[in-house]
Amino acid sequence: MPNKYQLIREGALCQDEWIYSDEETALSEAPTIISLSRLKAEADVLRARNAKLGVQLLADGNGKTQLGEDVHELEPYLDMLSLVSIAFPTYRNGRGFSAARVLREQFNFDGEIRASGEVLHDQWAMMRRCGINAFELAPTVRLETFTEAMSELSDAYQPAADDQRGALWQRHK
Repeated sequence: MPNKYQLIREGALCQDEWIYSDEETALSEAPTIISLSRLKAEADVLRARNAKLGVQLLADGNGKTQLGEDVHELEPYLDMLSLVSIAFPTYRNGRGFSAARVLREQFNFDGEIRASGEVLHDQWAMMRRCGINAFELAPTVRLETFTEAMSELSDAYQPAADDQRGALWQRHK
């Protein structure tokens, strides 16, 4: 089944090698993204697996809690993961930004961090600043549009996982 999105990784349109798996489906040798609950339940078996593994972190509770899944629960498993897909359920939910920063700044995760779900044009640059380096976007989004959005704002107004200082800090030079 073809993807309902296109993948932009590190600023380039690319073929997505990853598949999302549900809770019951047996895992193949393909690079697979599973849920956090499955990762925790099957960790011992998954450690012995010889294929790339990713996890999807839900920024909303989706029935679990009001605050969503806690990125800190990933820490014991990060050595197993090549990818963390952060699901943005709605443009108003910013928990995924914080999760990406925790992965990069506190856990030094150097794998792919992917934004999926409600990923909007005016949030792409901040998502990248927070450490997200791959984006699942609607097939109608042109790569040129994405590239332009990355340079629309020349100054930052808040700190993030990158080295760019905010405009307030520049006042005190």
